[in-house]
Amino acid sequence: MLKALELFEIGIKRVRNIDSIYAHLTTNLGFSSQDISDLLRTEIVYCVSSFDRFIHDIVNFAMVETFKNNRTPTNAYKNFNITLSQFESINKATIPPAEHIFSETVISSHKHLSFQDPSKVVEALSLIWLESHKWQKIALTMSMNENDVKTELKNIVIRRNQIVHEGDFDLLTGSMQLITHSDTLESVNFIENLGKAIYNLVK
Repeated sequence: MLKALELFEIGIKRVRNIDSIYAHLTTNLGFSSQDISDLLRTEIVYCVSSFDRFIHDIVNFAMVETFKNNRTPTNAYKNFNITLSQFESINKATIPPAEHIFSETVISSHKHLSFQDPSKVVEALSLIWLESHKWQKIALTMSMNENDVKTELKNIVIRRNQIVHEGDFDLLTGSMQLITHSDTLESVNFIENLGKAIYNLVK
């Protein structure tokens, strides 16, 4: 599961590199923050994508460990749907081993899903984590209120969707929505802390 964290950290590092470019252009080269504000929008998109990928990865890694009897199965894991064809492939596997085929089955099942909204994150974590009050536990680890954590994540995802699907234009006025460096940093820091909190709780 450490690999999932490492990939997440690489994703966040890419975001930090973009931020360094933004800071250099505005501070040292005198670019207008408005003219290069799309760099900030890119940071929002990339950090949410990294978080989404992170949830996919930790769920896959942990489900494989459960499959290998190294983790206690959750009810959601026990009810995970596979086809008879997939079951047969897993059951008969030798090379590659059964856990590899099972991992591919999980990836195939989840590849069309997005683990960004708080409800979807909990749904995914239910496959690997026995904790009943997941967001409460995550919020406690982050020294935050549960509702505040979920609201913050929802707001960041909403902004990500506005950028990706609407070009970040206000649909009523037609003007570009304001984005600030400080707000972007706050969002990236939150996503990074959230991912690490989840990792430390489920590893």
